[in-house]
Amino acid sequence: MTLELAPVLDELGEQHRRSGTESQVATMTMVVFFEDAAIGKLARERIGMLAEKHPSRVIVLDAGQSEDLHRVVSRDWIELGVKNSGADVLRSAVAALSAPEAPIVLLWVAPEIESDERFARLSQHAQIVVYNSSLMDSGRAALCEVVDYLHHHPNLPFADVAYLRLGPWQESVATFFDGKDVGELFELQGVEVACGSDPEAYYLLGWLASRLNWKSCGSEAFLDRRGGRVAFEIQRKGEPRRISSVRLQSPRVRFLAEADPQSETIHLSVCGGEREQHRYRAVVNPGIAALLERAILWGQNDRIFRDSLVAAGEILACRKD
Repeated sequence: MTLELAPVLDELGEQHRRSGTESQVATMTMVVFFEDAAIGKLARERIGMLAEKHPSRVIVLDAGQSEDLHRVVSRDWIELGVKNSGADVLRSAVAALSAPEAPIVLLWVAPEIESDERFARLSQHAQIVVYNSSLMDSGRAALCEVVDYLHHHPNLPFADVAYLRLGPWQESVATFFDGKDVGELFELQGVEVACGSDPEAYYLLGWLASRLNWKSCGSEAFLDRRGGRVAFEIQRKGEPRRISSVRLQSPRVRFLAEADPQSETIHLSVCGGEREQHRYRAVVNPGIAALLERAILWGQNDRIFRDSLVAAGEILACRKD
């Protein structure tokens, strides 16, 4: 199967001739691949918002549409039906249609990256790959694929939107231990994460484990750096792709971060001994377009993400049925 690109290239040239001096130089080429129509609709909306802020050549690869679909929707926005197109055909199309000298960003919004040769071929030429494991699967399967794929492709620049959602919760946990309670951080005995989907919960546990040098020692526990046992629990609760609460327990103190029903604030409480503290912090939910922007601009060399992913993979390996 081949793609008829001549009409697309002609239309691109015509669009740019019409725009003349108003034409903006593309800062990147965003290649968006999906198979599901509903997911495609959401992806177009989010990518459109991002392209307004960062002028880009957008190449939409719609694997739900036949190869009869090939058009330029607007200047620098191209739609191709690629239902029956193989990996080499897609790579050739992207090479022909990419903006000159603009880095390629691959936004892959489809499952089963491990077994899809199209993903393997396109990702080889991307400056960064952006994925969303919890959108693909609210359970563990998509995250397990990410763990395995990056284990075999450690140099692939990769960002997972599910990890990027942790920001407010990472900040909340850090807030607990920025003063006199820092000693409690190294005596934690339990962690509980309530979340509407698994990837965010595993990423948060992986982040804690990688930062505190905890090692997985079973399906429900870590060993801390002193050999002490730290039990953990994941509760499925709340909306998909949203964390509801994080509880940390030391021998003396309980630390609880809990989102309000509207997810507008996080209530932080510290209870134990002779003290009890309560405070609220605003939740900054930047939205998926802003998370995509962060992934593209800052996700290429995120060592903390990689460490968190490896630790999450160790947890998942201990919890295999």
